[in-house]
Amino acid sequence: LRGRVIRFLRAHPTGSIGLCILVAVLLLVTLAGVISPFEYKRSVAAPVQAPMSVARTGERLWLGSDEIGRDVFSRLLHGGRTSLLVGFLAPLLGVSVGTVLGVASAYFGGLIDLLLQRLVDVFLVLPSLVVAMATTVTFGFTIQVVILALAVIIASNTARIVRSQALSLRQMQYVEAAQVMGSSNWRVVFRHLVPNILPVSLVLITVNIGSVITVEAALSFLGIGIQPPTPSWANMLTFAQLYVENGPHIALVSGITIAIVVLSVNLVGDALRDALDPRLRGSAGREYS
Repeated sequence: LRGRVIRFLRAHPTGSIGLCILVAVLLLVTLAGVISPFEYKRSVAAPVQAPMSVARTGERLWLGSDEIGRDVFSRLLHGGRTSLLVGFLAPLLGVSVGTVLGVASAYFGGLIDLLLQRLVDVFLVLPSLVVAMATTVTFGFTIQVVILALAVIIASNTARIVRSQALSLRQMQYVEAAQVMGSSNWRVVFRHLVPNILPVSLVLITVNIGSVITVEAALSFLGIGIQPPTPSWANMLTFAQLYVENGPHIALVSGITIAIVVLSVNLVGDALRDALDPRLRGSAGREYS
């Protein structure tokens, strides 16, 4: 495993850079409680102070203060927990549900396939942002609701993609052999089809992480995302728009952080897609050597 990881990193340098950035960000937000110099909810300085200014206690505000005098650096670290929690959980939940639905739809066919695909069509017709907005407005502006809303969108897209892959796998000889040996339908689905769809699902998870973070930012920008006092990169950016002239650093810090993380995730997703694509394995093998 160690050798394969090293060969993967050598063959995909851009993906390696993105992975290193993601690991560093995850480490920082995980240790936010230890690294943060101030309590992220508490006002420690005058509002909209520039970076490297001094707090009331005499300590440095590395990234300045926000609109009510809270430390931007501390809020950035703790806000990363919220943004990355949404960014990782929503794709994981959505792709998992979509994979099962897509495989079941392709394998069973008939009425099950018809009903599932019509349900998927309903969600695909509606714009993703509209579905997310309607869900959060109806059920509340909490982390759980935002994750659920985004997971539903991802599940519908995943089900359509996975179904096309599962239709080709259903004709494979090992599936027919399992059926002849008396395996139940659900055993064939979870023992033979789902594991062979996992590479596609894994790529879909990484691809959707960046999309989820940007959609969550759009919801917060419209005022229907995760609400304060819970910090997130998105709602930091939302409230910073009122102070662009006096404190542009507030918007720049959160905006640049979102851009870097989304770019890093996309780099990792592209590298993972190339590594798992059977059509590219030959060239990847030459690169590994």
